[in-house]
Amino acid sequence: MGLGILDDHHLDHVPGTALLADMLDAQHHRYHGRDTSGLKHGTGKNKDIVLVPQPSESPRDPLNWPQWKKELLLLIISLDTAVVGAWGPMISPGYVDMAKQFNLSYNSLNGGLGWAIFAIGLSCFITNALAVKYGRRPVMMLGNLMLFISSVWAYHAKSYNSLLASRIFGAIGMSPFEVLTTAIIGDIYFVHERGLRLAVWGFCLTVGVGGGSCISGYIIEDLGWNWTYGICACFYGAFIVLIFFFVPETVYKRDPAYNLDLGTTDHTDEILDVQSPVGEEAKDPTKEKKDHVVRTRTEPLYTGADEKPYTWWEELKPVRGVESDENLLLITVRPFGMLLFPQVLYGFITYGLSTSWLVVMISVLAQLFTVPPYNFSVSDVGLISIAPLVASLLGLIAGPMNDWTVKKLARWNKGIYEPEFRLSLNILTFILGVIGFFGFGASLEKKAAWPGPVILYGIIYFAMAFLNIGIYGYITECHRSKAPEAFASLNLRNVYSFGMNYFISSWITKQGPLQVFSVIGGLHIFICLLTIPMWIFGKRCRSMTARVGFFRKIQQT
Repeated sequence: MGLGILDDHHLDHVPGTALLADMLDAQHHRYHGRDTSGLKHGTGKNKDIVLVPQPSESPRDPLNWPQWKKELLLLIISLDTAVVGAWGPMISPGYVDMAKQFNLSYNSLNGGLGWAIFAIGLSCFITNALAVKYGRRPVMMLGNLMLFISSVWAYHAKSYNSLLASRIFGAIGMSPFEVLTTAIIGDIYFVHERGLRLAVWGFCLTVGVGGGSCISGYIIEDLGWNWTYGICACFYGAFIVLIFFFVPETVYKRDPAYNLDLGTTDHTDEILDVQSPVGEEAKDPTKEKKDHVVRTRTEPLYTGADEKPYTWWEELKPVRGVESDENLLLITVRPFGMLLFPQVLYGFITYGLSTSWLVVMISVLAQLFTVPPYNFSVSDVGLISIAPLVASLLGLIAGPMNDWTVKKLARWNKGIYEPEFRLSLNILTFILGVIGFFGFGASLEKKAAWPGPVILYGIIYFAMAFLNIGIYGYITECHRSKAPEAFASLNLRNVYSFGMNYFISSWITKQGPLQVFSVIGGLHIFICLLTIPMWIFGKRCRSMTARVGFFRKIQQT
């Protein structure tokens, strides 16, 4: 048992588990008695960290890209994600005025426009299938193009039906940012680097979702709600150009032996066997043999060293070609089956349902704060989002904390990394979420001064920063080869958000905010406590899904 995680006794190697820290003394890299200095390691304070996955020798391998190229790609995608995140809820501060304009009740307007959330949930499956079949780049470009068209359409919309149709069309364009960004981060960064990068992307997403309303409130008040879409159209036009020139395809198929974290074979031993003469390690009396068998790779290791780098013009191609021979229809339906995987189901319940509440809460801020005792204006409602904006800035620490915790736990675990280590900071989500949800409802019920509920609203966002980073990393590292499909499964949460969006306004009207947010807080407690069995049995679940025929068939369909 490693730090409370039950060991598996069925597989030589459980997918997700990897050697991460191997300098167990000041001088030597060792693993099971073998010299592992031939493996590629981090530098500086990470000199004992084994790079997972191991980069090949090919200049086409994204793991070998210069650091500036990776960071520029991440910056563009993250800033684009911020605008995408703002696109959905940015008109919510104007819902009261829009309901009067379209002669609808607040609940009808809120619920009707929520169809866009439903569209995201379903379109993720098609987005994922296209990305697996044709690559990440063309799908990201297509998503931006659809959002550009939708924003221009919404800017000119004169009726509620036209606005609704434009939002549904644009929601389909949002789906790549729901399922592909985490996969792209997994494509270009090593395990010990991902937490910080996921935090940067998550920060931009949260700033967009929660902070975009700060600006949109003033835009709606001074220029009208349609101008929020006009400004977004300008941004999407710019991002289409930036992605075309600076976001190349990140899919690369390296020799399986380099993927130390994947498969049911200990690829660490495979690489070491290739680097030493056949049988040499068998004669080494210091080597700890597993099951008294020395595994030697017989087929040659394809390093990719003979591959030429893509030219600048080749990288500019919108579509590089077919990236997978799999049937497009089977790829489309695979995420439904992946919900049966314990890790993915856990991620859906924790990340999916928790973040859905944030989307729903934004939609009722105008309902809660434009009435006595607050009597906020449209712009004032928008300014409430300063709280999640500040929380998002503070939440940036979640990424470095997650990476630091992962490395620390791996060192304590004799150098072995388990994906469950990503979940250790969920304790902070539990504590902060309880304070936030219960406090928010109580302060509104008691008609406390506005700083009270606004600060508590920000605490909820801060709590979710730790949960999101943990789940992003956990799912990516449990199912890195099927990450887009796994995140498409998670984004069925949008169907749940759609349902919540339809009745939360009337629920608050009938029972009051204390009752509503106490129920949500109770569900939050239950959700966070699911981390305990996932931590204990996670490795055995990963083993089960790798070796049981039913789960293997789902991954191969």
